[in-house]
Amino acid sequence: LIYQTTPSFTLVGKSILIKGTTVHDKHYSEEKTAFYTQLFKEGMLGKLMPHSLDKKGYALIVPHKDGIQYYAGVVAKGIVAGYESILVPEKDYLVSSASGDKSRLLFDKLEDNFFEGENSSLYQDGIIIEILLNGNPMDAEVELWIPLQ
Repeated sequence: LIYQTTPSFTLVGKSILIKGTTVHDKHYSEEKTAFYTQLFKEGMLGKLMPHSLDKKGYALIVPHKDGIQYYAGVVAKGIVAGYESILVPEKDYLVSSASGDKSRLLFDKLEDNFFEGENSSLYQDGIIIEILLNGNPMDAEVELWIPLQ
């Protein structure tokens, strides 16, 4: 685990509301996968990658009163027509990483390890960031960024 401060950035992409009661719930995984499958069929990341500042794929888990708002996209300089944008504020994060499996399985494992472990009380609120570092969701290198208070 690494502590890191990240400056604010804008994510451009699409989002879906996934219903639940907390920021971390086992059933979210299936809905995240279905959402990404849909976006892949639409070719969203291919269309957005030319706007990407770092050529990485991002997902944001944004707390919502009815569950989470789950965003998928890229870090970009401004808005891109036809896509949503969200500003992620500067924050201190606890960063964990994993590799060598499907990205969703790796993110789920990292999230389970954090939220079911001794550090879970470090998370109070804020946007959780999932980053696909190598562009290969089938043999992924990923990072999970948990915001700290």
